[in-house]
Amino acid sequence: MDYQVFLRELETATLPAERFNHQAHLYAAWAYRRQYPAPEAAARCSRAFSRYAMAKGAADKYHHTLTMALLSIAYHRAEQEPAMVEDWQAFLAGCADIAGDARMLLQDYYSDDRLEQDQARRAFIKPDRAPLPTACFAH
Repeated sequence: MDYQVFLRELETATLPAERFNHQAHLYAAWAYRRQYPAPEAAARCSRAFSRYAMAKGAADKYHHTLTMALLSIAYHRAEQEPAMVEDWQAFLAGCADIAGDARMLLQDYYSDDRLEQDQARRAFIKPDRAPLPTACFAH
């Protein structure tokens, strides 16, 4: 599916929930990054994910810290390998570990206790193990 059509369906919540799997989350992250600088792409992506979850009656599934942490890692990699920004397959290959087991990857940065805090779902909290790459943070 064309990435612009995909984003439109995501933003209007017309994308069927069964099609919004983990790889579709990565596709959205790539599509936003393809169109915008990393900080704006991350803001748009996280907002779209949150609104989509609310529209589908699953607001409790959205986790802001998890989203921003993974976007930070993915967008940092895309800065290091610019072909990832233009090519979905290159992005997917460069984020194979995120596509496979994102939670395991985040163990380098966050303890389970920190990620499981209610506050981490609602707002970004800094990691307690190692700093994240800052590719998608405006400050």
